[in-house]
Amino acid sequence: SHRRRVERNRSIAVVAVELYVNMGACLSAVDNAVNDFIDKESRYYKESNNAKDYAKNEQNSGSHAAAVLSSELSPVYPSLPKGAQQFHCKNVYDGDTLTLANGDRVRLLGIDTPELKEKQAFALEAKEYTKRYCHGKDIWLSFDDNNSDNNKDHYGRLLAFIWVPINGKQWLCINEGLVATGLAHAYSPSKSKKIHNYDKMLALQKMARKHKKGQWKSYKDCSVIVTPNGSAFHKCKRKGKAESDCKHLSRSKHLNVIQASVAYDRGCHPCRNCLG
Repeated sequence: SHRRRVERNRSIAVVAVELYVNMGACLSAVDNAVNDFIDKESRYYKESNNAKDYAKNEQNSGSHAAAVLSSELSPVYPSLPKGAQQFHCKNVYDGDTLTLANGDRVRLLGIDTPELKEKQAFALEAKEYTKRYCHGKDIWLSFDDNNSDNNKDHYGRLLAFIWVPINGKQWLCINEGLVATGLAHAYSPSKSKKIHNYDKMLALQKMARKHKKGQWKSYKDCSVIVTPNGSAFHKCKRKGKAESDCKHLSRSKHLNVIQASVAYDRGCHPCRNCLG
């Protein structure tokens, strides 16, 4: 049936994505898997093309990976942070959200990945990255606040760093790994309270942008609008002009125009209203 064919093709797409996530994967195998998947009747057609393009771009990913892993910015650690708690991951919803076996939902702290519902570029890739390491496996959670009441967002989700064992002796921080591979932006909803490793997150983001990884593959710098105390940057109505139609700026008087790259390096994130 059509439904079975779509599900079969989706499975092939997932395999293709998982192949290129492994830096040692054979590009030809990725090409074959993605080519088999291409079916315009499937709602994953666009994502499959993204996966194919991304896989081709990863042919020379070794230099970026080596630069990250050999630096103080590496998302791989020799041991777990003190107080990390073990849980079992039941399901991965998207790149930055998962569900534990006990029913608790977890939102990865300090990052923001593309939205699946809005079919944003690299949303599927971000999900597959997290799914590969977490789905159906034991994971470890650490928190940025000793007060458990402060470790949940207004949706009741746990705000945490996710840790998984690799190579039998080291630990990967999924939050940092997603930023390092260009599949997530560093994110802080408030300038007044930042996570302990926020400067590292920004440095990983800058390196991913420099090497055009993931979401940064087709990035082009542009003028954006910021406010003195805001944590988001906004779309310019006219290039280089401090004018915007964004509803969040309707009462703001002190608007400044800067380059988006500068805004990212300052820790600002794109406004979800005008830059979605």
